[in-house]
Amino acid sequence: MRLLDIAFDEVDPFDSIRTVASQTVALGYLIPSRFETVDGPKIIEEAEAILIYTENDSISGFFFNLVMPEYKLQPISAGINVKLLLDDESVIGFYNFPDEGEFDRTINMRLYQHTCAIPLDYYYKLAYHKVAQIRVEYERQNRTLILNTKQQEALRTAIQCVGWQIGLYPINP
Repeated sequence: MRLLDIAFDEVDPFDSIRTVASQTVALGYLIPSRFETVDGPKIIEEAEAILIYTENDSISGFFFNLVMPEYKLQPISAGINVKLLLDDESVIGFYNFPDEGEFDRTINMRLYQHTCAIPLDYYYKLAYHKVAQIRVEYERQNRTLILNTKQQEALRTAIQCVGWQIGLYPINP
């Protein structure tokens, strides 16, 4: 029995890479964008996350993708600059691949995609614990997302769902 429907489970016919992805999870608060309507600014999600698993015959791995709109250019370099505070008060950091952001005309803001490789031991920690906060450390400032109880559970369920689909969750002795 799967916990939640997954977004997709596909095998690429060109290179035989299997990709499994969770549904998108909205995180943080609702914020005003820079896109003005007659009723004021368009209201958008502060961030969205998705967990992806990829595998082929020689390598496999988990990736945590966090998409965040930003009001101004936020340079970020490669490194361990995406950190998660878990409900057991531990902090884990993920290596983030750099992103220059892409301008989205529907919100008049730059969208940054933070793609983080997740080691297997951290996957199991995320499948067991809830994420309370997420911090992205840009070069000029830090940005912290605070997750409410519903978002914490939705993110953990999405993480468990991908593991269930590929046979890594729950752990069977």
